[in-house]
Amino acid sequence: MTSATMSQPAAELDAGDPHCTREWFDLLAATALPPGTAVKFAPVGPTGQDDAALLPLMRLPESRHRVDALANFYTPLYAPIGLDQLDPASLAATFAKLRYDGTAVLRLAPLAAGGAFHATALAALRQAGWIADTYFCFGNWYAPIVTADFEAYLAERPSALRNTFRRARNRLERRPDFRLRIQQAPDAQLEAAIAGFERVYAASWKRPEPWPDFIPGLCRLAARCGWLRLGVIELDGQPAAAQIWLVAAGKAHIVKLAYDPAWRDLSVGTVLTAALMRHVIESDGVAEIDYLIGDDAYKRDWTPLRRERVGLVAFNPASARGLAAAAHHFGGKVVRRVRSNGDN
Repeated sequence: MTSATMSQPAAELDAGDPHCTREWFDLLAATALPPGTAVKFAPVGPTGQDDAALLPLMRLPESRHRVDALANFYTPLYAPIGLDQLDPASLAATFAKLRYDGTAVLRLAPLAAGGAFHATALAALRQAGWIADTYFCFGNWYAPIVTADFEAYLAERPSALRNTFRRARNRLERRPDFRLRIQQAPDAQLEAAIAGFERVYAASWKRPEPWPDFIPGLCRLAARCGWLRLGVIELDGQPAAAQIWLVAAGKAHIVKLAYDPAWRDLSVGTVLTAALMRHVIESDGVAEIDYLIGDDAYKRDWTPLRRERVGLVAFNPASARGLAAAAHHFGGKVVRRVRSNGDN
């Protein structure tokens, strides 16, 4: 497709998106932050409606003079809880209070580049007296789904991918020990599915999770909320590939995927991806599939469009630390620009 490497306008988080719910932020705070991290949910909705919109923030224990979005490497996109109720004046007031309280640096990331929250937050920061700038975080590959037909979607993918998938699927389906299941419900099979994912992940090439309670907690939360699509392929009675997807608000979010290298030659990961794609397209009827974080080459085969996630960094001009951090940030940008021009 000619659009394979085109950057597209970034969508905002939709109402009901897992990553802007109180449940998501509470899980992150409980399982994936350093001890001593201070967490705050600042009201940013209309005056008098303290729960209408909340901006989740944190102050890490080693960063007494900096405030960050309540986010880490698990976070694909950040926005307030209740984004549709966000009041720009309340947001600016929150930012002003942080500045007057002595915060030197404020970071909000990752945001949808060019999205409404990005623009609103940037304007609110400047209104509150911060020196603010935007920086790149990562690329995000995705695909709009126009018809609930997986075979039609597959027909638009690269021929090499289609051929690999069909050969691998045929080989696996001839095996009597081949099993594929997609766990969704918080039933008696959930813990076995989570254990299967963890076993595959431990056998894979991926680094161990630094916060081992987050992913199991996310699976349990997602099952309770109806978001979970946890796919597992078993061979010889053992899990060979596993993937965690979330489905909500008409979108499928691909969270984690892994396979056991012992089964690499059977392309178990490709077969499982295709099975989950078929499920979310035909059974869930999603309007979009989102690979979330990063520019990994394999993602563009399945999801041909790219957009960017960015961050906002703001510096307090009334703080010596803020001014020093601003000088370092903007000075570094000038140096990189000069070097880039020199290379051209």
